[in-house]
Amino acid sequence: MSGGKASFSEISVDPQPAGFRAVFLVETRDSAEARDVSELFGELESRIQVKQLCTGKLAGYAVQMHESDSSLLDEIEATLKGQYSFIVTQRSFDEVIYRIVKELCTDTGSRLLSVPHCNICGRTDPFPNIVVSLSDEQGNSRACRNYCASCTAGSTATSNKEFVRSLLASDKRNFREIERAELVRRPSRKQPIRFRIKASV
Repeated sequence: MSGGKASFSEISVDPQPAGFRAVFLVETRDSAEARDVSELFGELESRIQVKQLCTGKLAGYAVQMHESDSSLLDEIEATLKGQYSFIVTQRSFDEVIYRIVKELCTDTGSRLLSVPHCNICGRTDPFPNIVVSLSDEQGNSRACRNYCASCTAGSTATSNKEFVRSLLASDKRNFREIERAELVRRPSRKQPIRFRIKASV
């Protein structure tokens, strides 16, 4: 609260389905090869989710797909192995592979890019399971919070309203003003789920 007025006026809750994940790391010889790798993953964005992890001599990407057939991941790996001499692949994303990305960035002088992390447990997660955005009266985004599948699965809430309350209550940031406020569901035919925040008297 600030001067009796809530800092936020609307909450947007955007659930993201989980899927098959993979990490692809490619050591490139020059800017032309780095550009080719970037174009390859750029073309894939119409079919799967893509998050770039690093840039420079080491080109790193995390991907997530929701189809039951993971053959596309095989195709990506085969294409990269056929064109580049050094690649690292993993069919998941965890802190171990992310530590490898950071170490290889240091070794190659590459730049590690910002990747979302869970605002409850702190785990790095390029594709958060739930994204909660908080906006002010003018519709300007004031905060964006990410939550991993493990933390969201632990909620025992019986409604969307209580679910978002439980996430914000567990968040590392203090959202006490929202815990005391009334949340009113706003009509929305499409995702994300939206709530109007009414400050308590």
